[in-house]
Amino acid sequence: MVPLRVGRVLALACVLGALQMIVFTTVAGLTRPGYDPSRNWISQLSLGPGGWLADLNLALCGLWLMIGAVGLRPVFGHRGRWAVGLVAWCGACLVVLAVVPTDAGIGYPPGVPATHTTVGLVHQMVAVVLGVAGTAAAALLGRAARRPYAGMVVALVMAVTFVAASVLVVLDDAGVLPGNPSGLLERVALFAGLAWIAVVALEATINGAPSDSSARAPGRVSESETADAATETAPAASAR
Repeated sequence: MVPLRVGRVLALACVLGALQMIVFTTVAGLTRPGYDPSRNWISQLSLGPGGWLADLNLALCGLWLMIGAVGLRPVFGHRGRWAVGLVAWCGACLVVLAVVPTDAGIGYPPGVPATHTTVGLVHQMVAVVLGVAGTAAAALLGRAARRPYAGMVVALVMAVTFVAASVLVVLDDAGVLPGNPSGLLERVALFAGLAWIAVVALEATINGAPSDSSARAPGRVSESETADAATETAPAASAR
């Protein structure tokens, strides 16, 4: 395990990953010809012109999350081991998504017929794993950061939007409900999760873990305990 001071610096990698993903996908989605960010999914950016940049974005974001997870481990200690592990798992999923390409479909790239390959199916399965792991990570990070309600709200938003996006993209691909905003809902789920991880990591870097203020060396008595002891001793002393 890395030292605490080093860990608090490494945790900033989560912030970099979140900013990179949000900025790149937003700019690329709005400027890519024929790409509709409200309909098309983020991984489809790898199919058109400059697709290698989209792959690089996914891979780098994943690496940032894994580095940040290494930094968060000593900050949160034992109580945050599952949350930190899931953050690292999400990072690994993003790297896999960068390596395993998605299929063409739901109108992108323009003029290219939809395909359904085994490689594309693997990509979709990894995306589902990412969605589940990210939702769980949001909830557990809230507990690790002593902000359980905020974590549950983020996890709920992610779960609802990701499930809705997954259903809508199937309907779009089948021609039942073409042009629906599944891509927008996917972005809400992903951006909410990354933003929450970034907030927790930034707070950990600036303030340390919530338990840092209450943690103390063995045998050391805190000021509050000293005051309590004095309060309890005073009546006994006056009664003598």
